[in-house]
Amino acid sequence: MNRTKTSFSAILVLASLALLLAPTAFGYNPGLDGGLSTSSAGSGCLCHGAQDASVAPSLTVVGDGGALVAGETYTLEVSFTGGPDATGDNAGGFLMDANSGTFGAPDANVVVDGDEVTHSADGNDQRTWQVEWTAESTDTTEFTLRVNSVNGDGSATDDDDWNMATYYLNSDGTITQTLIEPEARLDVPDWTMNAIIAACLLLMLIMVMIGINKKPRGRRGEL
Repeated sequence: MNRTKTSFSAILVLASLALLLAPTAFGYNPGLDGGLSTSSAGSGCLCHGAQDASVAPSLTVVGDGGALVAGETYTLEVSFTGGPDATGDNAGGFLMDANSGTFGAPDANVVVDGDEVTHSADGNDQRTWQVEWTAESTDTTEFTLRVNSVNGDGSATDDDDWNMATYYLNSDGTITQTLIEPEARLDVPDWTMNAIIAACLLLMLIMVMIGINKKPRGRRGEL
């Protein structure tokens, strides 16, 4: 019985450690392929440094589309400038949603999920993407764009920067932009997450050791 409890405790420790390490080990490099969505990053790329005004997002309509036509498909270009120099395999990413219309993926660099579109695993080594969007009506459509400028070291740290903005695609085909002000954010060192993981692991190990060393109580009447 004690061995069963010990094995279960060990499995629990390993599973908990895996869950703690997963966000920092894998992050959202593959975009929607890796679980990126507005439910996880609706307020910005919080794992990658702080919101930085030096990162300038951009959303434009490719070509001279003119006034919007309901049912027409337009090519939108998403890009950004600023942030750290990309020195590794990864350069940046984005996540955008809209309150109207339908997104489409013109190539393998983007992935679409309902009213959301983001970079794919193949598309995180660049800082410009093209997205297809079909107008549902001629009413003004609101797009919320989040961009992430990374240095390519494969780690989500304060060395990366991000920003986000709201765009309004008007019926005449023009776009107006409103930058989203950064929310209050606690500035903590890069090693904070590792310290939290180490503390949790130590606590779980102590609990396992207590369980191992605890002597079982005998039944009444037993010597």
